[in-house]
Amino acid sequence: MSTYQIINPTTMLASMMGNIDVVKQMIPMYLGQGQDDFQALVDAVHKEDLAEIKAKAHHIKPTMEYLGATALRLKFQELENLSQEGADLATIRTLFSEIEEDFGLAMQELTSYQATLV
Repeated sequence: MSTYQIINPTTMLASMMGNIDVVKQMIPMYLGQGQDDFQALVDAVHKEDLAEIKAKAHHIKPTMEYLGATALRLKFQELENLSQEGADLATIRTLFSEIEEDFGLAMQELTSYQATLV
């Protein structure tokens, strides 16, 4: 039973070919660049820029898969699709609220997991 709701350390390790040292090197990047990338998405949502929302959501998806956060990656995919289709902003904002909460939890879980690797 995993103690994580969003990330999956087993998937993360597998995506790094079983090399725990690579996982240790990548986590700070995910925590740093990942949060910067997410902030760019937040900004795009605030600006109501559908093209930018689509681009930023698309950009974040692979990182979610590396983290084993498949359900969250699928939400980013849905956000990307809604933006591309020109969905109404209320729908986009509702989904984005869920994503924002899940992303925050994923970053907390990643920080917690990182602490187990020292």
